[in-house]
Amino acid sequence: MSDSRVDQRFDELVSQVHDWVESAVALDEGHFPSELLSDLRDLIEELKAFLEDDDSAKYTRNDVLEIFITPEMGEVMHRFPKVRRLLESAWGSQLTELIEEESMGFDTGDDDDED
Repeated sequence: MSDSRVDQRFDELVSQVHDWVESAVALDEGHFPSELLSDLRDLIEELKAFLEDDDSAKYTRNDVLEIFITPEMGEVMHRFPKVRRLLESAWGSQLTELIEEESMGFDTGDDDDED
């Protein structure tokens, strides 16, 4: 696979993860649909396969994990423990800790701007 095709595939996977996160954020708190959890599981498997592909050697595990480290994913993990457990079992607890750190800075709001 050429570099441009590898980059295009990575961009597609990034987009799919972002779409998944947007769908999960839009859910009401409570029951997390098994279909959405299955979609995340499939995405994780696709990303792992992408990393194992010799053509995608320029991308590292950290490049892939960065996709998940967003305040929105932190919100999803906080609201839906099943998502946290899936991410931990797939990538390790370091990822969930990084996601929590990323989302912590966004919980404070605009308190510093007010007198």
